[in-house]
Amino acid sequence: MVANSSKILILGSNVKITNLPVKEVSLLQEGSLPAYGYNPGDNIDLLAGPVTVEKGRLEQCLTWLNSYLAESGLTPQVDCLTYGPEKQVYQIFKRQKTGGVDDHDGWFMVNQLLPSEERMKNSPAFVISEHECSIVGDNTGMVLIDDSGVPPQVCDDMMGLNPDMWCIAMGISVAHWQEWAQRLGKRFTLFCRLSDLETTRMEMDSAVTWESIVAMCLRALKTSEVGLWDPQSKRFLCHIVVEMFPHAILYVGPGGTFFRYRKGMLPKKSSFKKRGSVPCYDTMVTAMLTINIFRFNCLDFCRNCFFAFSKQVLVNWKVLNDHGYHFDGQLKLPELDFGSVCPADWPCSAVECGEERGGRLKLPWQDQASSCQNDCPCASPEMISRDPSFVELPHSSTAFEKNLALVASQSWGEEKKKALRSFFHRKYESHCNLQNDGVRYAGHIDTIISVLHNLKEEVNRGTGFDHLPMCQIGHLRTTDPAEIDPVITLHQVMDSYVSKEAVLRPLCIGVFGPPGSGKSFAVKQVADEIARHHDGNPFDFFEFNLTQFASPEEINAAIDPIRASVARGRVPIAFWDEFDCRYNGDEFGYLRFFLPSMQDGVTYVHGIPYHIGRAIFVFAGGVKASWEGMEDLLSSENAEQLVKSKTLKIPDFMSRLRVVLDIDGIQIPGHLLQDSASEEELEELRRILHKRALIIAHQMQTHWKKAARKSSGLLLRLLIGEYKFGARSIEAVIEASRAADRLVYGLPELIAPSAARIHANWRVELERRIDHVRKSTGLRAIW
Repeated sequence: MVANSSKILILGSNVKITNLPVKEVSLLQEGSLPAYGYNPGDNIDLLAGPVTVEKGRLEQCLTWLNSYLAESGLTPQVDCLTYGPEKQVYQIFKRQKTGGVDDHDGWFMVNQLLPSEERMKNSPAFVISEHECSIVGDNTGMVLIDDSGVPPQVCDDMMGLNPDMWCIAMGISVAHWQEWAQRLGKRFTLFCRLSDLETTRMEMDSAVTWESIVAMCLRALKTSEVGLWDPQSKRFLCHIVVEMFPHAILYVGPGGTFFRYRKGMLPKKSSFKKRGSVPCYDTMVTAMLTINIFRFNCLDFCRNCFFAFSKQVLVNWKVLNDHGYHFDGQLKLPELDFGSVCPADWPCSAVECGEERGGRLKLPWQDQASSCQNDCPCASPEMISRDPSFVELPHSSTAFEKNLALVASQSWGEEKKKALRSFFHRKYESHCNLQNDGVRYAGHIDTIISVLHNLKEEVNRGTGFDHLPMCQIGHLRTTDPAEIDPVITLHQVMDSYVSKEAVLRPLCIGVFGPPGSGKSFAVKQVADEIARHHDGNPFDFFEFNLTQFASPEEINAAIDPIRASVARGRVPIAFWDEFDCRYNGDEFGYLRFFLPSMQDGVTYVHGIPYHIGRAIFVFAGGVKASWEGMEDLLSSENAEQLVKSKTLKIPDFMSRLRVVLDIDGIQIPGHLLQDSASEEELEELRRILHKRALIIAHQMQTHWKKAARKSSGLLLRLLIGEYKFGARSIEAVIEASRAADRLVYGLPELIAPSAARIHANWRVELERRIDHVRKSTGLRAIW
């Protein structure tokens, strides 16, 4: 094979990494006399054994590469060189408890000591000795690993010595590789870490969804500072792979943009993990890229190739993240199963997708007229389209660039929500768009039947939502990134508040949404998720409805049990429902009486201040359905209204809120159920139906556990019904309906119309129309 005659050079800056493993030992067990200040039974940290020294990431990459080659049967010649002045880096490792791992596993880096000198501003000199000249030339490729911050400017020299050279580079900064990308083009692949993009003002710590973090990466990579994007052709000059360890990986290049994340996982913040990190994950990916080039002698990517490659990267990253390093006398890289990722198992193999042309492997996707995605045996278009964790972003266009700017921005509003929902454009399965006789059905009918199919599979088999991009916190599940974004922010703020050693005042949160939208449910699920990471649930819950208060003095009385909860060492969460209700004839009349507790953390009883302590106040709106409704009070052109707002201390109240959560309702506007509904309106309909389907599935699991099967007629009625009180009405209808111990639940089991009218009106005519479409198209599997 071509790969067996390959010759490559691994070039890296001269960095020596000294690994210092330490472990917790008992002085008593070690037989040592206790030092001053220690008791014989104390545990202290000691060096775990011999200190290993390696030549930086160059040696890490070589270790991975040799492991892959041992499984692949390929025998390329691999040589190594270092350049530049020597730098010394120290890494401190400590074993952490990781449950169920080998006795020698579980070592993570907890500290890293870098050289004191500044990062180099100029590229280091690349001096080749006489005996090194033979390994610099006649290479088919090069792996360039840069730890200095500026790569060696030897691109012209290397290309002169190696005309057909390809290159994989890994460096600290992405802003110094423009020359390599311009000269090598598609033969150049840059692997960069997410932190490498921080110099382009990518606000990583504000990204809480994959949509926003990918948008920020693309925005950063397209800046002139990085220099890897050609604004004229609107294409990237080279291949770029961005790690988002341990849960995601992004590829951008001349041929497209692909992204994969681990299902159910959300972005990790850039803050250092408490247990430590595994600093070898990047060299592992570089070695994987190299071994794939050995196999195909090319650097071209296609959707199918990255689909399989990215999936295996995340599998290996999970092993690294779970198990850490291995220590047995010396520190070793984790031992992985390389057999599953060796080139023999690559999905686009030469046998099925390529052919030898002129001594080099020519792959179908290198021809514009062909694509390997139709021939790939293990990554068919259907398989890719049904994988919710793999996304192919559209090519650059005016509409996409506008969406990109919105998703990557630091603003929030309806435009940002729409952009988030459409950024990862997904194709959903169609069931009845085209009848056999050529008659096209209305889009909203197909959308309803599609979501109905998902719901039926979920309530009967538990698999209906598997292909959806699901985000989950506790029992709160959603397919909507615009909904999960503020929920994740709420989780972060609450978790930070609970973890602080001392607090000055209660944490104040605003929650808005129509009745029954799930305002209190969202907050409780966030609290339950935080409680999972504490020894015992630290929270107490209190609910107060201000419409039941006769006077402001009752607020102080309600705070008494909250203060008692704090005195017991708990963290009370107080829901102040309908805080915007009227008092003394004024809307928001109660707000000014909350200001002392919100600002100073005290409540006054007969003029005497009482400290509240660590507590969370959740103000749930009843009159205003959104935060924008309150902001409108401050932007009113009515001078009298503005004076009234200031008198009622509305601006003071708003300024004391730390997080605002808007929960969308589940009502279906009538125009979404019209035959003339646009594509954008159909996407909105699908989003609302998916939200309803998640609520219905959860309520059925809660109240109808014994049912072996639920009929499609029943599910359709529940899915498209007109509910008067949102999710609360769905729960009421399901809870009140007959839950007899039957094999099948259908329409007869629903609550009678005389009672159902309290909560719902059924869209019977629409049900009949959908039933007619089902019969005429033979969709009995749906029913």
